[in-house]
Amino acid sequence: MPNIHALQKIFPAGFDNGYGSLKLFVDGFKVVRIPSYISTAEMEDVPGRIVLDGVAYTVGESAFRTGYHFDRNTDHNENKIKNALLMLFGGLAHLPHRKAWHLKLVVSLHDIGLAEDLKQELNGEYQPILAGRKSDVTLEIIKVVPEGMGALFGHQLPPKLTVLDFGNGTTLYSRYNQGKREVHTPYPAGVEVLIEDIAEKMKRLNGGKIGNTSQIRFCLEKGHTRYSRDIDIKDIYTSCLKDWYEKFLKKPVNLTLDAKHQGDEIWAIGGGCLLPGFKKLLEKNGFKILDNPVEANACGLLEMAKAMMNKNL
Repeated sequence: MPNIHALQKIFPAGFDNGYGSLKLFVDGFKVVRIPSYISTAEMEDVPGRIVLDGVAYTVGESAFRTGYHFDRNTDHNENKIKNALLMLFGGLAHLPHRKAWHLKLVVSLHDIGLAEDLKQELNGEYQPILAGRKSDVTLEIIKVVPEGMGALFGHQLPPKLTVLDFGNGTTLYSRYNQGKREVHTPYPAGVEVLIEDIAEKMKRLNGGKIGNTSQIRFCLEKGHTRYSRDIDIKDIYTSCLKDWYEKFLKKPVNLTLDAKHQGDEIWAIGGGCLLPGFKKLLEKNGFKILDNPVEANACGLLEMAKAMMNKNL
């Protein structure tokens, strides 16, 4: 099949460098969603393998599969900026190879005060090796928007709206009036806190060893609780989910339910929506869960990039 993008020179794109997973959506390609992991272990030229300035890295699931140590975005707050370039190239290294990419990106960021730092980190011309093949990459950030804004782009927003974003590192509570955001409060307890609790409590099932957080995450993301062939963490998961909710989520959820009483529609986004059994609980409380809650933000970021490029044509 001929490459339909052969003549296209500039691609609009959306990039969401999350604590838990990065989402890169380049116009005309499938969305790349991979765990926010970086490894410097030796590897073949797998998807996500990059060489930048002579140093080789592997980004995504393959970093976990090396079996060696890897860094995670969720480990340090500044990683969303510090690792942004490597993460973006790791995403590109999962797409079909092109000799040249020119991306015009809309990027989301948790702390919009750091927008200029992020632009400095990303803007420029580079010659990375992506999955074993050289590429000339030009990156141009056309806008940095607050985390979660992309998910609302293109939706007909109700006059009053409250959104809870259940992310890996944080739970975000945002209120909108006539489409303008009034409140934006991050609660520093995302799905990662739940996963670490499960890992700790798994010792008795796991020969006294703490569970592997990445392995727990993979099974929950697939919608089940089978940690391995021999271990099912269903009971531990159920009790940890209750604890997590009581300790960390009750406050933002109750604030959202109060907003509902004041006439707000309440929406939920983020990967946490899809935790086994959690979606039902949210829906029972009157939340509307956006289609594709994990990738909704990246999809909207791409749509924003397209709209901005069309405006400037």
